[in-house]
Amino acid sequence: MPRLSTLNIKEIERRGQWRNQDPEITGVETNSLRIEKGYIFLAKSGDTTNSHGVHFSNQAFQKGASLIITDLEGYQFALNKDLNLAFPFLIVQDLVQTLDFICEIFYSGKPNFVMGITGTNGKTSVVNFSQQLIEKKNKSCVTIGTLGVGGILSLKTDNTTPDQAFILRVLQMAKSKGADYAFLEVSSHSLVQRRVKGIAFKVFCFTNLSQDHLDYHKDMETYFKAKLSIIDTLSIDTKIIVNIDDEYGKIFFTEATNRGFKVETIGFSDIADVKLRVTQGTLGTQFIEIVRGDLVYKFQTHLIGEFQAANLGMALLTCETFGFKFDELVCFCDTLKPVPGRLEFVGKTKKGALVYIDFAHTPDALKNLLKTLRGLTKGRLLLVFGAGGERDKDKRKSMGAIAYKYCDLIYVTDDNPRHEDSKSIRRQIINTCPSAIEIEDRAEAITTAIHGARLDDIVIIAGKGHEKVQIVKDNHFPFNDFEQASIAIELLE
Repeated sequence: MPRLSTLNIKEIERRGQWRNQDPEITGVETNSLRIEKGYIFLAKSGDTTNSHGVHFSNQAFQKGASLIITDLEGYQFALNKDLNLAFPFLIVQDLVQTLDFICEIFYSGKPNFVMGITGTNGKTSVVNFSQQLIEKKNKSCVTIGTLGVGGILSLKTDNTTPDQAFILRVLQMAKSKGADYAFLEVSSHSLVQRRVKGIAFKVFCFTNLSQDHLDYHKDMETYFKAKLSIIDTLSIDTKIIVNIDDEYGKIFFTEATNRGFKVETIGFSDIADVKLRVTQGTLGTQFIEIVRGDLVYKFQTHLIGEFQAANLGMALLTCETFGFKFDELVCFCDTLKPVPGRLEFVGKTKKGALVYIDFAHTPDALKNLLKTLRGLTKGRLLLVFGAGGERDKDKRKSMGAIAYKYCDLIYVTDDNPRHEDSKSIRRQIINTCPSAIEIEDRAEAITTAIHGARLDDIVIIAGKGHEKVQIVKDNHFPFNDFEQASIAIELLE
């Protein structure tokens, strides 16, 4: 392993206590929880003053860190907060450049074919479908996103797009295990915070943009600029795929084209390069047509809804760019499985009602979900949903109005209230769907909805999808919509 002296880090000075002036270095991390023996802990500022990395210096050293790298501001922060300074601190001028430099030394190995995807909705589905298609061709890949790290590796993550050092380390690990393909969900937060720095994307996709994360970005213009900023970092050789049905997709297309990128558009619109058609749909199957010039591909899939047809089409185009034949990929579409927590079928009740869960937690995602199910429901459409606390508050009234438009019976409940007053969140939703039934306890709401469903009804439990906890204040209570719905179905007499 290299010694600190061989890394040639541009340091300003050393502070703290240095028992070993030239320690061995095995890696670098910005998250103290992921520190391993011999790692550098790079402590940078967080979103809030109290989340500065130096707060976690003690934890990093307990896990085996060799030293802490921060800047003068970070070290002064540690002094002001009377934090434990009995560790070796290396002060640098530019933390961002230092992290880039060290990452390139330790995590230079990466798969040759890397896809990134951004947008409000659909990222997880496109990544998952791409993974399934690649694996149908007996190739190994790695995925990084909302569901964690998947494919050839299996790791948990705290964010859709983790920290830069962690991503690069995962890509190197995947490459060492023989994976030459990688699929990454790229969030707007990660673009602002440069978490995908150092990744050479061969393909980059834009799905759509709708209201979300305005607690962070404040307005839609700033939110979109964060998404659009990826263009500044891409190589001109990167293939860009855009959903041209989306209004922000049109802007993304124009900007990328003006910059000289090769862009392929997909959508249900006639202006799309790759045109989609859903010719027939049921609750179990969907028939799709993809038109590319004079070529028409027709196939059946178990992925339901026009939005899933668009996600699947984007995955097909991605894998084609990676060198696979489009007509061969299409042949696998009838065997692809739904993504966990995305319009996932839970079961059928003894009364004949069908129960699904879905991750839809934005107005646009909820609208697409309910519009699809409304057209497939022979009976009533029952919805159980809420809204997250300490997140974009303005979307609550929109989601309530959407639920009121498409559903016959609505149960408004809690969905990760965090430190917000859960009753206040529920009331904000109910203001635009006055007929809704308010049930605070999510388990009770799910059970009540399922037990009240009749023959040919559909019950959809939205908002949490694959999640396995309910966050109340600082507590993470075990909770899983799929599991709770399964129990409710089983208990129905």
